[in-house]
Amino acid sequence: MGMDLHLEADRHLDSALLRQAIEHCNGTLEADPANGIEARFPSGMTLSCKDSSGDNQIYAEDRKGCSFAVGLRCYLRIKGPEPDGHSSLDEIQRLLSQIADTCEARFILSFQYESTLYWRDAQGLQQA
Repeated sequence: MGMDLHLEADRHLDSALLRQAIEHCNGTLEADPANGIEARFPSGMTLSCKDSSGDNQIYAEDRKGCSFAVGLRCYLRIKGPEPDGHSSLDEIQRLLSQIADTCEARFILSFQYESTLYWRDAQGLQQA
C-alpha cells in the first residue's frame, strides 16, 4: 500500500532551493527530467516536482488559513515497507524543516489534498 502526499508552495520555494533541501536530507536527485525534479530518499519515498505551470490555485481542502499563489507543486509517494532504521515520515519532517529554515516559502503538505499534515504560515512551520 502506498500513500500520496502533495506539497503546494509559493514562489519563494524554487527548484534550486528544493534541490538543496533534498540533498541536505540525504535524498538522491535522479537525472534531471525536463522541467522538474525527481528524487529518492533512503526510506524509499520518492518526490517529483514541477512548476505550477500557471495554475496557482491551492488544491488542499483544509488550508489552515493559508492563502498564497502556488508556484511549485511536489508529489511525494510513500511505499512500504521501509528499510530498517529509515522512516518516510521522519524524512518528510526533516525536509519541511529544512525548507522552512532556508527560505520564506509558505506551503501546505496534504494527504491526497484532503487532510493537511503540515503547513507554514506567518507563525512558522505547523503540524496537524
